Amino acid sequence: MNDTLFTDTIKATSEVVTKTDAATTNSINYWMWIAILELVIIVLLILSRKKPDSKKELFKREAKQGDIDFGNIINSSFHVKPLYDELKVKCHPDRFPNDIEKNKIALAIFQEISKNKTNYKKLIELKELAKQKLNINF
Repeated sequence: MNDTLFTDTIKATSEVVTKTDAATTNSINYWMWIAILELVIIVLLILSRKKPDSKKELFKREAKQGDIDFGNIINSSFHVKPLYDELKVKCHPDRFPNDIEKNKIALAIFQEISKNKTNYKKLIELKELAKQKLNINF
């Protein structure tokens, strides 16, 4: 009797395991394909994402798009120092201590001169502005 009970138990267990394996295999296949599809979508999204440009790349792009003024480059290289020295002396705010209005204008112009001390073209523009607003003769 023990042998038949043991045999029946083994048969029943193997049938349950076989049915469970068949059901599990089918469900694993569906979930496996869904997981593979998700992986493909994630990989495609990562590959299609455009990387933001670095500051160096942005500078290169802007430099290529802009016009190059070689005259300003040459003048800035050789003639900017005397012009800068002349402007910083003549447009200094301390030269206008009594006139508050001119002192404020001179301060703004002097700050621009300091910012653009290597740009010849901008210094020429500031010189004309100083002639107009501060009545300075050069």
